Amino acid sequence: MGFTTYYGDFTGVSGSLTLDPKKPAESTVAVSIPVASISTTNAKLDSELVTSDWFDAAKFPVITFKSTTVTPTGHGTATIAGDLTIHGVTRPVVLQAKFNAGGTNPLDHAYTVGFDATTVVKRADFGVAKYVPLVGNQVAITISAAFEQK
Repeated sequence: MGFTTYYGDFTGVSGSLTLDPKKPAESTVAVSIPVASISTTNAKLDSELVTSDWFDAAKFPVITFKSTTVTPTGHGTATIAGDLTIHGVTRPVVLQAKFNAGGTNPLDHAYTVGFDATTVVKRADFGVAKYVPLVGNQVAITISAAFEQK
């Protein structure tokens, strides 16, 4: 309703990354997000968001992103264009990505790279239009991910 910015997280996210640091434009990334794992600071809101009025987790259990192009924009930054599917609707989006770090994880000894990526979408474009415009239509999405080399 514009009074505050509300945040939510999803858990159990999985994904894959193909990355050659010498050829970053040939990289690919795919992410799958289980809708029912949504977590805000309000349990009542969490239970409402998975219903058919909102994300409809029973019918559309997964949010996905699959890259189509990666364009380096500077040292450690890139735009990642791809297809985002929410609520059964797929739309093109562009993520602004930032490389955080890479190295051997001291806990599990796996080579790990980490990234943050952001975009803004209109939720109604994906069929999640409950209470628009009373409740904001623009949603900022942040993907923070670490990928372990296999």
